[in-house]
Amino acid sequence: MNVLVTGAAGYIGRIVARDLAQHHQVRGVDMRPMSALEDHRVIDLNDYDEIYDALEGIDAIAHLAWPMRPYEGYAPADGTEMGAGVRGLFHLLQAALARGIERIVFQSTINITAPSWDHWRLIEAESPRPGSHGYTLGKTLAEELCQAFTRQHPITIAVIRFGGVFTLEEEGFENAAPDLHPIPSSCVERRDIAQAYHLALSKPLPSRYEVFHIFHDRPGERFPINKARDILDFRPQYNEEQLWRRGGVSSRERKE
Repeated sequence: MNVLVTGAAGYIGRIVARDLAQHHQVRGVDMRPMSALEDHRVIDLNDYDEIYDALEGIDAIAHLAWPMRPYEGYAPADGTEMGAGVRGLFHLLQAALARGIERIVFQSTINITAPSWDHWRLIEAESPRPGSHGYTLGKTLAEELCQAFTRQHPITIAVIRFGGVFTLEEEGFENAAPDLHPIPSSCVERRDIAQAYHLALSKPLPSRYEVFHIFHDRPGERFPINKARDILDFRPQYNEEQLWRRGGVSSRERKE
């Protein structure tokens, strides 16, 4: 499958693009160069024509791009990351329809449900309560936009929600035990996000619009991943149990 990865130069996007390339032909797009990818283009998602051209020959889209801060030589057209993010998604969806693309995976955030965190366990059906912060409000509007397109057009969109992101590869904790690298319940390792993207792009879904929690696995998890486990066969590899099995030395053992 030929997959377009937006935001492919970013902290998460470059790992998703790298790992998806083990299963698919990947083209990366971003506002910055991506030397690690053979097929990459520097484009502006607020430019419909650039998006349409980048989608030539593409079968599916992994959409990670979202303006978090202004980069040199670029500022959102209306001065807000929210406006630029939602507008870019709208252009992407329109261009995808024009190109006959039928599967998109969109990166959202668990933070759109933050006011509901007084309840210990939240499932995907929890209604978003984003507040007025530009990032969470923008992601909520983006989810609504995705759902609206699936209601009106022959396109399937999987939304993945996660919170904090950590990386064992770059932080030197590849073999660490949990008490050397505590993992909050709202976090997930970048390579597990890449796994979720691959599965959400490839697996059949029960409807044209589905939302999945993507987190590491731990007892008493606050954000259950049962739905992703059952439908996508998602199995996070970087969590407390796996860290122990890799033989990391705990701080307690070091003291002894």
